[in-house]
Amino acid sequence: MRRGFIGAGVGLGLAVAGLSGACAQEPLTLECAQRLAGQRITIAVPNAAGGGFDIYARSLAPELERISGAAVRISNMPGGGGKAALLRVADAAPDDYAILIENAGDVASELLQDAALGHQPADLRALGAVHVEPETWLGRADLDLMDPAETPLIASVSSVEANLATIGLVAQATGHKVQFISGYEGSGDQIAAVLRGETDFSSKSLGTALQQMKSGDLRVALVLADGPDPALPGVPWLAGDGGLVAQRSAGLTPQDRAERAHIAQLAVELSAGARVLLISSRMRAEAQGCLVEATEAALLSAGFRDAAEAQGRPVTPLGAVEAEALYTAKISAYTEAAPLLDVIAQQVRP
Repeated sequence: MRRGFIGAGVGLGLAVAGLSGACAQEPLTLECAQRLAGQRITIAVPNAAGGGFDIYARSLAPELERISGAAVRISNMPGGGGKAALLRVADAAPDDYAILIENAGDVASELLQDAALGHQPADLRALGAVHVEPETWLGRADLDLMDPAETPLIASVSSVEANLATIGLVAQATGHKVQFISGYEGSGDQIAAVLRGETDFSSKSLGTALQQMKSGDLRVALVLADGPDPALPGVPWLAGDGGLVAQRSAGLTPQDRAERAHIAQLAVELSAGARVLLISSRMRAEAQGCLVEATEAALLSAGFRDAAEAQGRPVTPLGAVEAEALYTAKISAYTEAAPLLDVIAQQVRP
C-alpha cells in the first residue's frame, strides 16, 4: 500500500481540523460574509490553460465565488517553470486575496533551493488540498525500465530543480542515467515532447497519466509508490518488496541494496503529489480565517467534485490543518534530503 505523508504540521490557527459535513452545509459567518463580499480572489495557476492545476482551479472557482460572494478569477502563469505563479502569491500584499494552486513538494523544493526567489517555505500557508496521489513516470509506449539498453533516458521537464526528487532521486535509486531537457512550459508541452520523440518520459501525477494513456500512445512506466497501484495493474512500482529498485539492485552488495532501498523510500515520500491551495502568510489574520472558511466549504461542495470528476480529475479534499501538515512534512523531507539532492543536481543539470 502506498504511504501518504503523516506528520504534525502547524495549522493556521483559525482553521478547523479537516473537512466536515457541517462545513459544507452552513453558510459563512456573518463577519466573513461581509468581509469577502465584493472582494476579488485570484487563483494563480502555474501552468497554461487545460492542465491539471488549471482544471482543478476552474472547477473550484464557481463554488468559491458562490460561497464567498467574491469575484474569483483564474490567472494562468506558466512562466519560470511555475515560479511566476509562486511569486505572484508569495509577494502578495496583506490585503490581496491571492491563492496559489500547486504541488506542495514543488513549492517546498523551489523555496528551499532557489535563494533568488527571496522567500522561505514559511512565507506561504495552506488553505486546503484538492487531491493527494502518487507521481508516475509517463513515457513512450515501448519504454521498459528493466531493459538494460534503456539508458541514458531523456526526460522533458519545466526545470531541473522542480524534478530533482521525482526524476533525479528516483534515477539514483534505480541506477538509471537520466538527461534532462528543461524549459517546457506546462504539462502539455512536456507530454508533447514525448509524443514527438524528443524525450523518453516526463514525471506526471497519476491522474494526469491515466488521462494521457487513453490515446494509447503513452504508458506509465513506473509508479512512484512502495506497492502496486490498483489503477495500474502490472505496472512497476518504485520501492518496497517486488519494486523496481529491488529488482534492479538484486545483484548488488547488501550495503548497496540497502542504500538504494533507502533512497527509493525517500523518493516515494518526497514525490507523493499533494495539490494544495496556498496563500501568503502575510495576509491579514482575519482575512486568512475567512478565506479558510470559504475555501473549505467550496472544496467539500458537490459542485466542485462533480466539475472536476467530469473532466477526469478525482478529488480527495483536505482542510487547512491537514493540508498545512502535508506542506510542513514536505518541507521537513526536503530539508533532510537536501545534501543528496544537491549532488544529484550537479549530475543531471544540462
